[in-house]
Amino acid sequence: MKKNIIILTSILSFPLYADTLQESLMAMDVSIHIMLYVSFIIISLGMLSSSYALATSLTAYAACDKKNRTTAFIPAVMPGSQGLYSFAISFMMIQKLGTHPIQVALAGIICGLPCLLSAIGQAKTAAACIKSINNEQMDIGQALLATCLPELYALTGLAGAFIVLVA
Repeated sequence: MKKNIIILTSILSFPLYADTLQESLMAMDVSIHIMLYVSFIIISLGMLSSSYALATSLTAYAACDKKNRTTAFIPAVMPGSQGLYSFAISFMMIQKLGTHPIQVALAGIICGLPCLLSAIGQAKTAAACIKSINNEQMDIGQALLATCLPELYALTGLAGAFIVLVA
């Protein structure tokens, strides 16, 4: 992991050490393309994380007793929202791609990473809440509150990416 960060840092800082302006611009172009690829990969991971989160929470839902399924349904489907946030920001990224490549790269990272990480956390929380509902240790209000807390991080990433792309 450290090696990848060092390589990425050296590629991105290469334009600073170029001998001529033309070399610098060419290196900057390569650096921007690399940053754009990385940001679109990260935003894609943000979208894909919601499918992982849904699979985790729906697995817990499937193991739920029939009498508790109506109560456990909402926490089971909540982890799918991070994919929607990444999806919306990816369209904004595509729209700004030609005019603001640096902002696009930052927006992909700013939205993709929180969506990825919060989806994983929300899936684990939702599965635990569903288990607690099934054991009748928790009601729907407590489960919703606990499942909504990881959502705030994804919303923060969405807001940050939106601000970067609009500004």
